[in-house]
Amino acid sequence: MRRFAFALIAGLAVHPAIAQVRTPEFTRAEYVFNEEHSFRSRVLSQILLIATGHQTSVPTESLGLRTFEAIKRFQQEKGIRSDGALSKSTVDLLISSAVPMLSMWNFKLLEHPWRGRPIWIPQGLSLRPSANKSGLAFEDALDRLSVKYNYFPSINIDLVYSDTLERKRRNRYVINYSVIKDGWFVISATSATGKDEYLRYHQDGDGVLGFSLFWDNAKGNVSGERVAILMSASLGSVMNGRPMIDPPGASQPAPQVATTPPLRVPLPAQPVARENPSLPSALPPVAATPPASPTPPKAEEKGISTGSGFFVDASGNFVTNAHVIKDCKFVAVKLNDNKAAHKARVVATDNSNDLALLAIDDAKGGKFASVRMGTRLGESVAAFGYPHSDILASSGNFTLGNVTALSGLGDDSRYYQISTPVQQGNSGGPLLDSYGNAVGVVAAKLNVLKVALASGDFPQNINFAIKSTMLATFLESNQVTIQPGMTTGTKLDPADLADAAKAMSGFVACQ
Repeated sequence: MRRFAFALIAGLAVHPAIAQVRTPEFTRAEYVFNEEHSFRSRVLSQILLIATGHQTSVPTESLGLRTFEAIKRFQQEKGIRSDGALSKSTVDLLISSAVPMLSMWNFKLLEHPWRGRPIWIPQGLSLRPSANKSGLAFEDALDRLSVKYNYFPSINIDLVYSDTLERKRRNRYVINYSVIKDGWFVISATSATGKDEYLRYHQDGDGVLGFSLFWDNAKGNVSGERVAILMSASLGSVMNGRPMIDPPGASQPAPQVATTPPLRVPLPAQPVARENPSLPSALPPVAATPPASPTPPKAEEKGISTGSGFFVDASGNFVTNAHVIKDCKFVAVKLNDNKAAHKARVVATDNSNDLALLAIDDAKGGKFASVRMGTRLGESVAAFGYPHSDILASSGNFTLGNVTALSGLGDDSRYYQISTPVQQGNSGGPLLDSYGNAVGVVAAKLNVLKVALASGDFPQNINFAIKSTMLATFLESNQVTIQPGMTTGTKLDPADLADAAKAMSGFVACQ
């Protein structure tokens, strides 16, 4: 780890401003940058430069010397006019050069479960999420990179900073860079074994909020130092009001089935007409054929949304999709207990991952799902729910299929692709393995008609379920203890599996 690089990461908020060398070349580039580009374009251009490794400081609103020099270095490497201005050719090359890195990282904006403050998390590295006592953790299966998004209550930032530095030095870390200022600090360090760390924490109320990023280039170089800059910029924007935007192009809102507007699909960037254009609002998608979006249901037009859900413990905690109960003032759940619908309270929602936790106080002690992680490609799965409740059986619908891919649209690692047939109204229902364990939450189906119109082919049984790892993280962050699923004993035949699914599930309606 080079000390120089991380001295830049902290950005202009740490060091006195560097005097700008106002040459005619810089003045021209400054005009193009500040006057010809929107705020989003200015920030996005710096994100692209960070992704390509040419800029090592957090984005700013106006053209600074560091960004000017970064643009010139990029232009020189690409063999185009190196004047530091964002010309059309520079924009085009920046996008094509940055897309592979941003697609690999696949940043998503995730909130801390208790503080609600969003931060960029590089989930494209097959990071496995888990909850801990301080917030969230994400681990790469190959041990290349990991992230902890922590909140420590009732503690002062100065104490955390001094204690962290002392522990690092005691454990023979090389401190590459450290600074504390205005209620926040940054530390970059390298362990004796060569593992790099970057920590950024802020005073947040009476506690401390921030992230710790770890990467090991010996296990595989994922450019952790660039990830650190972008994560640092995203947290700084939330806590200090510095300029930043949502993660560009890498991931779109989660696909949904039953009660949401169509999924917004990124389209390729339009040709740029001007020599000094604004950057596109999103990066071009990696996939050649964009996936189609689900069709809005009729129930939403009437002001009523319906879906499915299931119990996750014996205390009345009930899971469904966030989009099923979005903007609802009253939520009711009809169970298979021959009683009237039960009133449900919304305990928590995670809109980013499309999960919601309900409490049904008068339905405790019933059947519930054990939660199992580690579903395999090709494994048999079953879905239970209440699709098209206006025309199909009100007693529920049970379907069988397989896990056909271990990621969703655009390689979204939060989802499984499944061949199990689902329809509008299945949203929020359980996806079960052959032992009756919940391995996911049904969330989406592909819009067959739109895909057919776009590609000339009718896709069959392409549906999606939120992985149980995301469900477990969501539940644990809301103090719901899950029962781990087991794969011992005899597998259930379909009829017994359907009975088990029906006993733990319910029909959700809200208005």
